[in-house]
Amino acid sequence: MGSLVRRSAGREGEGGPFVSALLEVSAVGKSYDGVPAVTDVSFSVVAGETLAVIGPNGAGKSTLFGVVAGEHRASTGSIRFQGADVTSWRANRLAGAGMSRTFQVARLFGSRTVEENVALAFAAKDSWYRRMWDSFDSTVRHHRERLDASIERLHLDHVRDRLAADLPQGDRKRLELAMAVAQDPVMLLLDEPTAGMSNEDCDVTVALLEEIKRDRPELAIVMTGHDMHVLLAVATRVMLMAEGRKVLDGDPEAVRTSKEARELYLGENA
Repeated sequence: MGSLVRRSAGREGEGGPFVSALLEVSAVGKSYDGVPAVTDVSFSVVAGETLAVIGPNGAGKSTLFGVVAGEHRASTGSIRFQGADVTSWRANRLAGAGMSRTFQVARLFGSRTVEENVALAFAAKDSWYRRMWDSFDSTVRHHRERLDASIERLHLDHVRDRLAADLPQGDRKRLELAMAVAQDPVMLLLDEPTAGMSNEDCDVTVALLEEIKRDRPELAIVMTGHDMHVLLAVATRVMLMAEGRKVLDGDPEAVRTSKEARELYLGENA
């Protein structure tokens, strides 16, 4: 079995200089009415890394994700992003600092078209959010070249003029990914990026994520999911959680073949 490691706030590169963490989560816990959902979880992510957080239902993945993304306030511990203490930051402030998030159930402007949704994401990045509804045509014109490229890259050109509310699941998830990437983040948080997708849509999404990583090798990605095919195809590192705690953290294949993963995640007896 490969090496299983605990990552520190930074690390020595292979033959290279010390690399500082882009994201540093230290002893984070989250409780609801005194009941712990996440307990003493620590990990870090450097630029260019893709971390997959896996585990069975109830492992605490979504809660941890929400805390890191500013959706929920940590009960204990601290979070640093690009060197700043962001433990108390809300999601909109983190987005402005370069952290974009998608959700297990895509959150879109259902009454707007695919093109309009992506344009609104560009507008939000440019701090035009308060006036973008009144100047939508100018927003589209301003971002036309990038807008077209984003829609084509995410295989959404065939539904460009359809309302987001009318899209099938695969297209909805890709639209949300397009909107997250449009904000030019330094870190993407992808919550179940292939949830509800067909096998074909999953393969397309894997290819899209690989293409995004090739185009932006410095982009860090943290993702949750249950589809091991997707996770192993994209992740450079895997963290296994169970009962709100971190169990393993290391090489994807090493975690996948570990006794803990077989028992906890795959439901097998070792």
